[in-house]
Amino acid sequence: MQELSAAVLHGRIYVAGGIDRANRASAAAFRYDPTANRWERVADLPAPRHHMPLAVVGDTLYAVGGLTGESFVPENTLWLYREDANRWEPRAALPAPRGASAAVATNGRLIVVGGWGLERRLVKATAVYDPGVDGWRDAAPIPTPRDHLAAAALNGLVYAIGGRPLDPDRNYDVVEAYDPATDRWTARAAMPSRRGGLAAAVLDRTVHTVGGESRGGVFANHEAYDPTTDRWSVAPALPLARHGLAAAALGGRLYVIGGGPRAGFAQTDVVDVFVP
Repeated sequence: MQELSAAVLHGRIYVAGGIDRANRASAAAFRYDPTANRWERVADLPAPRHHMPLAVVGDTLYAVGGLTGESFVPENTLWLYREDANRWEPRAALPAPRGASAAVATNGRLIVVGGWGLERRLVKATAVYDPGVDGWRDAAPIPTPRDHLAAAALNGLVYAIGGRPLDPDRNYDVVEAYDPATDRWTARAAMPSRRGGLAAAVLDRTVHTVGGESRGGVFANHEAYDPTTDRWSVAPALPLARHGLAAAALGGRLYVIGGGPRAGFAQTDVVDVFVP
């Protein structure tokens, strides 16, 4: 799969949707048990999706928006996964369709940033979902609208990392932090490299970013951000360069899952593990 996302729930890594080896949107969902080193298939999504972020709020896994079909149409769906019943259920729809966005959880809320909406226009609004009332609200707009970005949550802040303004040859190194407590964005230190189509995960209170794409190729870049010092460092590169990949941290390890080993449509089933 490529153009998939990952999230950790109850000690296992979930991935869902993506583009399969027939270059079609997939509804398949899987989870990985690191203790058994085994993948298993779980209930399919209600409909095929790609470029759809996953995030866990509390003890619930959510699948947010995403794109459908060969024309990459954005959707406004919100689904949660019922682990006890192995099924997906709908919740309140996003305020507007969006895909190729990023989603994270902080302070019991789901926060969605970036991506594109109808007519392939970049989405500025930050969408915040409260599971307690099953409702959304718009928050302060992201200063640099972009798609194919990554996001991470740490110390109550949401970091929007990299991405591009619809064009893979205009990748950003931009990092901006959103504070839900003040509803304000601030600029942070730029990434060492400009990348869209990347993934991010938090490991040992450090944000790790991996992979990415331009029209000419894919990146093996692995760069780490320390929010306490607002500094980036270069970490060991991916064994297999790729874009549209998923990343998740679990048990002191960073798992990098799937993605495209060539620019555009390409898929791999490789899972790489980084141990600091």
